[in-house]
Amino acid sequence: MAYTLAQIYEALSKTENGGAMVADLQEAISKTRDEAAKNRIERNKVLDSLNLRDGGNVDESLKNLAALLAVVQQQGGDPAQLGSQMQSLQAQVKELTDKYAASEKKAKEEHDRRVQTAIRSKAMAALTNGKAINPEAMLKVIADNISMKDDDTVVYRNGDTELSLEDGVAGWLKDNPWAVKNDMQTGTGSNMNTGGKKQYSMEDLKGMSREEINAHWDEISKGVDK
Repeated sequence: MAYTLAQIYEALSKTENGGAMVADLQEAISKTRDEAAKNRIERNKVLDSLNLRDGGNVDESLKNLAALLAVVQQQGGDPAQLGSQMQSLQAQVKELTDKYAASEKKAKEEHDRRVQTAIRSKAMAALTNGKAINPEAMLKVIADNISMKDDDTVVYRNGDTELSLEDGVAGWLKDNPWAVKNDMQTGTGSNMNTGGKKQYSMEDLKGMSREEINAHWDEISKGVDK
């Protein structure tokens, strides 16, 4: 038969000096509870630091940890310093990782700049050689079709077809005659005779759609008023 504390207190109170014994027992129980709570808090701190508190077999994990520390001690290591050494190592690894990431980012940015510079230079040359009216403006129109391959070759993509940059630009200019300069010679000391038709300016062309330019190509091809 197991007695409750209340029954034990009642029995002790009926004996000589029973009140004092009950008080001593209560104090002893209180100290035991306080020590148990303190030990539990300390134990939980250890478990929290090891990420073991919320899952897994805690007793088995602590057993394995104790075995690991024993091995470290046998090898002449100091478990007390192991934690700080690991933290230092982690900090060094993070620093190196951050430096590597920054270096990779910088290298990529520099590579992208070189690629864009090379693409622009070669595309402008192809447009100029093709006698584009305004190579700078025309480059913006066809820029999405131009790219650089892994071997640094600049190519022109017309749909699914890959062409050399020169062939691609020449083909585009051929398909879009409005973008090409008119090389017809004008009369000395006078403007080209447009037969009474409107002579378009660059500002006019900028505001016209491709369809409009093609529709008025006969007039535009006779000269553009800059």
